[in-house]
Amino acid sequence: MIRHRARRLWLRSGIFLVTVGGILGLVPPTFAQQAADTTSAAADTGLGSGDGFLLWDLIGEAGGFQYPIFGLLGIGLFLISAKLYELYSDRRAAQELEEASLEGMEMNRIAMLVANQKKSMLADLQATMLNVFQTTKDAGTLHEEIANFIQFQRERFGTFKQRIDFLADTAGAVGLLGTVWGILRVFTGGGIDDEQRVLAGMGIALVSTLLGLVVSITLNLISTEVYSFFDNRLDQIEDKADELRFRLLELGLSQNGTAASGAESSAEVPPAEARASGSQSTQSGRPDPQAQAPAAIPPEDEFASERGSGAGQPVAEHTDSPAVATEPTPKQLDVAELSEAVPVASSLTDISVKLQGGDGEPVADEVVQVEVENGSGHLEDGRSQITRRTGNDGTLTFDWCLPEAPGPCSAVVDVPSADASGTTVHLSVRAHPGAPKRYAQGGNNQGAEVGSPLPKPLSVRIFDAYNNPVPDHQVKFQVESGEGRFDTGKASVAVPTNESGEAAATFWVGEEPGLNTVSAVVGDEKVSFQAMVLEQ
Repeated sequence: MIRHRARRLWLRSGIFLVTVGGILGLVPPTFAQQAADTTSAAADTGLGSGDGFLLWDLIGEAGGFQYPIFGLLGIGLFLISAKLYELYSDRRAAQELEEASLEGMEMNRIAMLVANQKKSMLADLQATMLNVFQTTKDAGTLHEEIANFIQFQRERFGTFKQRIDFLADTAGAVGLLGTVWGILRVFTGGGIDDEQRVLAGMGIALVSTLLGLVVSITLNLISTEVYSFFDNRLDQIEDKADELRFRLLELGLSQNGTAASGAESSAEVPPAEARASGSQSTQSGRPDPQAQAPAAIPPEDEFASERGSGAGQPVAEHTDSPAVATEPTPKQLDVAELSEAVPVASSLTDISVKLQGGDGEPVADEVVQVEVENGSGHLEDGRSQITRRTGNDGTLTFDWCLPEAPGPCSAVVDVPSADASGTTVHLSVRAHPGAPKRYAQGGNNQGAEVGSPLPKPLSVRIFDAYNNPVPDHQVKFQVESGEGRFDTGKASVAVPTNESGEAAATFWVGEEPGLNTVSAVVGDEKVSFQAMVLEQ
């Protein structure tokens, strides 16, 4: 695409210069003959011969003003050629990075890929993004880094454009200076009766003005084409940088979820282990309150003292003593029903759990453990596991905050002290992307020959507030001006977004050269596209 635009740039510039040279280099002979017949003094001015005006003869009549004008043209063409060479070299140096697919690539491979590249704008930007991400561990700030880099490159190119504009304006000003000088020669030093002086002065005025305008228009035309080439290059760099940003965002979310789960698991002691420790003391020498068994069963030494006080009595007499009252054995754990799918980062509050015994009676003051699996969000206070006791009615509640990334989320509610299969419940919820919050546009500012499709489809990629692609969202493309149509042959088409959140439509430009405009409706916003219809 870039090579094609570069060839088209040089082709347009060459055609323009050849056209101007043809106009200046060879005026029809009839015009020269008429000028020769008008007055014999015209032949003495050296403007040409009866065979026609030659280009260099005409330029020589500028009275010396042609030298600074062509000097400005040479400087301008040198700067433009240097800039084109710089952009083309940058494109070649970054070719490997642009062709590489970052999908599924790990962090170390991405860093090696970028580090082994030649110097280019894309390599510098991606190296900066990797440094920022490795320092802050936050991919959310990378969008600002990309915007700052693009702004810096535009300002840098703006300096080049100002130089070319200065040369073009100066060429026009030198031509105007020649005009003033030629008219001044006509009206000074001999009066207007001297035909030779009049013709020489007017020749300086007209030729210098002509040369100044031609050089000014040439520099402005070529610099405009170079800017279009540069702007397209920046769009490609920005698209590739966004691809790296989304990949780093995925890697950052995965790393944060793994680190948080590991830290929380090592910081907490499972309630089952705490009960197994019995009456062991803590490191401070005080009994661990969580290690006390809730059942009111007398210790063994109490039975020993009773046996000692009743010495001589048969042991069998103690078997007739009344049985100690016990709590109902946990048999069934019921959890309130949850929605199958909810938006990411949602908070499921007051999830109710009820524990019942085998006789259907509520089991009070029983330990219940709740744990969310890795990548499934967190419970209250950012923890992945909590332990609570049921109330008098055998119930307890807890809150579950889902992650910012879409996908299946799982949690386990368990009664560690119970052996019944019904005392372990698995919860499952699917987190889906939220409502559309922003979009990325693709395929804008393209061109194609009349009646042909654009090189790339028009596309809109939609994201929610947490940069998750939003699938299955309808995007309506509508032709606003021009005779262009979509693949369906109609002026409008509705396209659902895919799993990557992208909706794309192939656009065929109209049969009339000019500008075709298309809009895409994304929620309450309208995205505009432009396509230029080129002559064959």
